[in-house]
Amino acid sequence: MYKKYQKGKEYSNIEVDLLSRFIKLPKLGKVKIRGFRTKDRIEGKILNATISREPTNKYYVSVAVVEDILIDKVTPTNIVGIDLGIKDLVITSDGIKYGNEKVLMKFEKRLKRLQRKLSRQVKGSKNYLKTKEKIARLYAKIKNYRKHYLNNIANEIVNEHDIIVTESLLVKDMFKDKRKAFNRSLSDACVSTLRSLIEWKCKIKGKIYYKINTYYPSSQICSRCGYKNSKLKDLSIREYECPKCGSHNDRDINASLNILLEGLKLHYNLVSLV
Repeated sequence: MYKKYQKGKEYSNIEVDLLSRFIKLPKLGKVKIRGFRTKDRIEGKILNATISREPTNKYYVSVAVVEDILIDKVTPTNIVGIDLGIKDLVITSDGIKYGNEKVLMKFEKRLKRLQRKLSRQVKGSKNYLKTKEKIARLYAKIKNYRKHYLNNIANEIVNEHDIIVTESLLVKDMFKDKRKAFNRSLSDACVSTLRSLIEWKCKIKGKIYYKINTYYPSSQICSRCGYKNSKLKDLSIREYECPKCGSHNDRDINASLNILLEGLKLHYNLVSLV
């Protein structure tokens, strides 16, 4: 259910008081709200408010605001390359790995139990609706857990680095894999969402973000000598010795170092053009 107060008008009667936690809306009047714990007031001009009801029977109000923000560009002093994966969600060129929490799998047993229970109940009955709401609440919990984890990773990476370089992923093509377990893990990881979060946070914090070519073989090239080993297309090989220089490489960290080097090339090419 959605109600949108817009139609090209300026609604001076939409007011938000974050201190006393109230929002004033046309026809509804003052409504108690939660959220915005880090803000005391909303800056800018309120354009509209949209009310929505979630399957959990919770109501949300989204307020669109026009605000002039001056973003200071950061003078870059460091750079990081990021390899995105499934076993480890993020592998940085600094050698740091952020694990894949596999949030959906943590709640999978509980979800299956509730879904079996729902299938045995009479559709439309009180117990059916109660179970349906429990399932919706569990999905909301999974969504919020994942959102919180991805935001924490993105914040940490963007706050600590001035230039961030990632792969340009074609997630739709990755889902063409016929292995169900792989597709489920890929969906649970939300690598595309994380990449978008990093890009957006770089933009609002004045940091520099680059995406390298989708088909750049970052995992197959030795970051020390540049030798390309086509045998590394086999994803089961996690560590190996370079046949040319003999260096011992961790597949993912090596890929992130190559991504960093490609990002440096992009950066200096752009700087030389200015």
